[in-house]
Amino acid sequence: MKRFSEQLHKKSETVKLRAAEKRDLRERLVAYMEYHPLPAALKQKNTKQAKTAQTELFTEAFTTVTIPFSNLFKGAAATAVLLLVLMPFVAERAVPGDTLYAVKVQFNEELRSSLTFDTYQKVEWETERLNRRIAEARLLASEGRLTEEVEAEVAAAVRVHTDNAKREIEELRITDADEAAIASIALDTTLEVQSTSLTEKDTGSDTDDSATNLIVDVINQSRADTVVQNASATPPVFGKLMARVEQNTTRIYELLSTLENTTPATELVDVKRRAADIERAVVEAVALSDEDDTAARLALIAVLQRTQRLIVYMTELQVTEEIDIETLLPVVLTTEEETVVRAERTAQLNKKVSSIEKLQAVVEDASVLEKTAIALSTIDELSVTMVASSTSFTTFQLTATEALEIADDMFNTLQRSAGPAIGDVILPEVETATTSASSTLTEQATSTAPVEEQATSTDEITIEDTATSTDQVDNV
Repeated sequence: MKRFSEQLHKKSETVKLRAAEKRDLRERLVAYMEYHPLPAALKQKNTKQAKTAQTELFTEAFTTVTIPFSNLFKGAAATAVLLLVLMPFVAERAVPGDTLYAVKVQFNEELRSSLTFDTYQKVEWETERLNRRIAEARLLASEGRLTEEVEAEVAAAVRVHTDNAKREIEELRITDADEAAIASIALDTTLEVQSTSLTEKDTGSDTDDSATNLIVDVINQSRADTVVQNASATPPVFGKLMARVEQNTTRIYELLSTLENTTPATELVDVKRRAADIERAVVEAVALSDEDDTAARLALIAVLQRTQRLIVYMTELQVTEEIDIETLLPVVLTTEEETVVRAERTAQLNKKVSSIEKLQAVVEDASVLEKTAIALSTIDELSVTMVASSTSFTTFQLTATEALEIADDMFNTLQRSAGPAIGDVILPEVETATTSASSTLTEQATSTAPVEEQATSTDEITIEDTATSTDQVDNV
């Protein structure tokens, strides 16, 4: 049985007023409102409440602002990446005068300096920084943008980095004198290479290229102080020198491996030859250590300097373009190559002496013949010295060069004095002998180590001395 409340609710939904009843109820309510009006105070209060309610409906007390934290975070992250990664990377290509140069010098390099804790590595980093400044000056000079102000700025920076490196060396000297001596040798060698390359550039240029003179002066002053320190220091122990030489040698072969992927093999022949020379010098120094430790250490110091020069030559592009590797690192001939050179120079001298004797027979000028006799006597004495200098190739080179110069001068004098009579003289084929000896030397050098400059080296092999006499013989 349904409950009463449900029945009542259902019944009430069906009950509705008729139209007449609704009209009658409305008239009664209106009549009651007319005879019972509201008091004035209630009317005013109700009016204010109505206005306030109306204002609240259409006007807010404050404005709600939504902050897009997600977008702000993304924008901040992108800005941070731009400032901390992209901008420093782009700044590495900046040079003095560029907008980002301050980022390169004052942020990138200073950050790396603060993250370098080893004293020896600090010296290396300061050395690299002065190489950077010199490279920037070279680039600006090549583009004609190296003004006096920029040159002075670069020179001051070079001095600062050099002084910083020396200060680190002095701090290292307190704890490890040997490492300090090695670091000082490396610094001095780097300064030497840079000074030589800048000087060669100014000397070899056809134009008045004195834009880097101030920088060269600063480098030379710094070198003078470093050389004095190295001269007063005791040579480092053999073991530490050997360790540093091995590190530099490893670095050289790493650079060679990298360059082989981008550089033609013919352009690396000279570098490979110098690397082979260094390897032989190391072996000789090790063998010498059993007999004379001091001499072995001095030999290793020379090897360390050669490795440092070669590393700078391979890593500094401007140095590579401005200085000949033979000037920086002359070829060190092997024993077999020295033997070939001795034979070649001796053959050249004999051919020239034979030519002089042939011309002497047709010359009638007594003064010329007297000079010829003196010259031949001098050449004989020098030849004896050449034969006696079997253990010193340097002495042989100097003696042979002097003898060949005297023979050249005497040959030219006799040729001018002989005049038409020279047509009756059959001179030996000097050029054939020279060419044969040169080809033999080339084949010998190729079989032992790659080398292309042995026939043109001014310090090791000098065969241009015969060019004049050879051309004259050909003309006859």
